[in-house]
Amino acid sequence: MSEIVYAFTNVAMPGLIKIGMTSWVNLTKRLEDLSKPSGIPAPFECLYAAEVDNAKKAEKVLHAVFYKERLNEKREFFKMDEKRVLALLELIDKSKGKVTATVQGKLDANTTPEERQAINAEKNRRDRFTFSELKIRKGAELVYAYDARKKCKVVDDRHVEYKGKKDYTLSGLAGKFLQDEGLPTGRGVNGTLYFLYKGELLNDRRNKLETGK
Repeated sequence: MSEIVYAFTNVAMPGLIKIGMTSWVNLTKRLEDLSKPSGIPAPFECLYAAEVDNAKKAEKVLHAVFYKERLNEKREFFKMDEKRVLALLELIDKSKGKVTATVQGKLDANTTPEERQAINAEKNRRDRFTFSELKIRKGAELVYAYDARKKCKVVDDRHVEYKGKKDYTLSGLAGKFLQDEGLPTGRGVNGTLYFLYKGELLNDRRNKLETGK
């Protein structure tokens, strides 16, 4: 029986990734069980499922690598961008993405058109933001969360300046830094998960402003 380490996401929990392990037989059921509680407004999705020889060992390594991003030692949720876990899961996956495609295909088949439309709409909304929405003014300094030496300056509502170039979007600059680190950037990057303003992650700032908490 194939062993699986997985990364699950939920559009209602932006910035959070559940990293765990299971068997290939139970993978789809694991996703469905997580989505069943009435308190979960949207179903979980399979960001990536890697087939490995020893899932327990692989899970332990992943949890150790991302220990700083873990919200609670008793929970398997990590506050981070998808890119960082994708890079490792793609590297160790014996199936080369086949398990992920199969599982997500099954989930899509069981997702109603209304649910899929709502999920896609929320994803698109999260990818768009303006600095004025975050109450950040022109000229403000933003710091890359994974290397405090990398800083940029807000030049208008959608762009930042880095090393004299003034037309970067925040997501575009995050993508550049990821490429510099040798990480894949095939999917979209959420820039609010990579930059700090006055020591606060922009994604956290956004959530606080939206919820009033």
